[in-house]
Amino acid sequence: MRALLVFCLCLVLVSAASAAIPLCDYRSPRTDFSELGMSFSYQYHNDPYGASKRDITAGQFKVNYKRLLDSPDFGADLSVRNDMTISVSGLSSFLATGEGNLKRYFSPEDPFFGFAGLSGKTSSSYKTIGISLGVGVGVGRFLNVTPLAKATVIDDYLAERQSITEHLATSDLEAIAYEIENAATYESPADLLRVLEEIVEGTGIAKAEGLDALDISEMRRIVEDNRYGRHCGGDAKFGLSYELINPLGLPNELLATLAFDYAFTTTPQAQFLVRGSVSSSYDVLRTYRLDLTVGCDYLITDLVSVFSSYEFSRDARDPYQGVPSERHNLSLDLVLTPFPGSSVALGVRFEHLPYYLEWNTDVTLLMSIELL
Repeated sequence: MRALLVFCLCLVLVSAASAAIPLCDYRSPRTDFSELGMSFSYQYHNDPYGASKRDITAGQFKVNYKRLLDSPDFGADLSVRNDMTISVSGLSSFLATGEGNLKRYFSPEDPFFGFAGLSGKTSSSYKTIGISLGVGVGVGRFLNVTPLAKATVIDDYLAERQSITEHLATSDLEAIAYEIENAATYESPADLLRVLEEIVEGTGIAKAEGLDALDISEMRRIVEDNRYGRHCGGDAKFGLSYELINPLGLPNELLATLAFDYAFTTTPQAQFLVRGSVSSSYDVLRTYRLDLTVGCDYLITDLVSVFSSYEFSRDARDPYQGVPSERHNLSLDLVLTPFPGSSVALGVRFEHLPYYLEWNTDVTLLMSIELL
């Protein structure tokens, strides 16, 4: 139920607004997307009355890294994840997975490709680390639409401030996006901003005196703002993988694998990501593993952001009490930045592991401010 609510919330937020030009219509020759998230918590409590059962020594450490590269001829993806729960008085557990693939497109104009990859995993319930080597074919591409997202934000700002009499035309937005994408070719940010200013003022819809210093300053802030990283598209892969090392100490098997990645956005303020995979040998009901991750980021205003994600896995090869083990992890973070140098973050996390009797719930509130 919690996962369904997050999924519906993501769809509503992403679909709530739309840009003047559909962001996913933008075409970029190269995509480079990376995401890294880390969290750590630790609690120690010594009961003052000497009741050892009330002592608490527990902590959590989580890492989630993802990298996607795409060009007309080649592509690559890498993902690493680690979930560790430490407890002196209770159960401690960890799950670490890693996967990397190299893609070679059959043609620069087509989305079809062949791939080869290596994956590894280890867990507190495994006997050893598991390593698999896979090859296969797939279809799809990822598109970096960040330049157009930033161009759209610039357009909205200038129109709201009445620096332009109407919104920029599609061709002008694409021209600005092209220059932003090639920012590295300019000797300095000032040179890039000068070109962007010429594009806007050359449309004939700018105010008579042209853009002022505040407009130029805000345009620079938007161009350099990393919060507007947006991507569209996706891919689907089908192949065979062979277990070089079986993590449960069983005979090595040949597995069939199916995986997909999908990214979608309709507005510079939102990003929707889905990733899933399933693998199994010929004995599907006893050897399958299913993984699913859904994430959504939404920039409500320049001051308020929302981040949500849901992760699910089901592994028939690592059963608990005779049934496939399931893991659920649901998180929701609200970040408020009242002014530069300050932040207020409210996080809620729900987790359910095979041996839990009920959902584990963590609520965190973090406030920080730079006084000097």
